[in-house]
Amino acid sequence: MHGFAADEKLLDHYIESFHAEYLGMLHQYQFFVDEEQAKKLLEVYHYEWNET
Repeated sequence: MHGFAADEKLLDHYIESFHAEYLGMLHQYQFFVDEEQAKKLLEVYHYEWNET
């Protein structure tokens, strides 16, 4: 997965916390998170919103 951080401080946070890699191709603060790390993020941040 890839994304764009708002500023350098946030980019550094993504790199440190989520093991993101700096790309900087399309945007000054573009980053990439590999598949393995993205799966870990989904495990932590995936919520069931419609539990009945």
